[in-house]
Amino acid sequence: MDRAQKRELVTQLNEQWKSSGVLVVAHYKGMTVAQMTDFRKRVKEAGGVVRVTKNRLAKLALQGTDVESVADLLKGQTCVAYSADPISAAKVSVKYSKE
Repeated sequence: MDRAQKRELVTQLNEQWKSSGVLVVAHYKGMTVAQMTDFRKRVKEAGGVVRVTKNRLAKLALQGTDVESVADLLKGQTCVAYSADPISAAKVSVKYSKE
């Protein structure tokens, strides 16, 4: 990924996260590919999106958003689930973590 692609990704994520109702940071260390695929599927069915990006790029994308304070959570293997509905991504994430 070159600099122009990274810049475009950061801009795209920033716009999406500004318009989202909720942003959930999840640490997925130890999850299998099948489990991550299942998690993505559940969030998508609820109307959300799960993105795995480099933490540095995600921190840059968070600048200027209402949820900029979650940047401190971006350490290690993390993914970000977000949706326009302020409840759906969080509800699916909590339910999945309990299972």
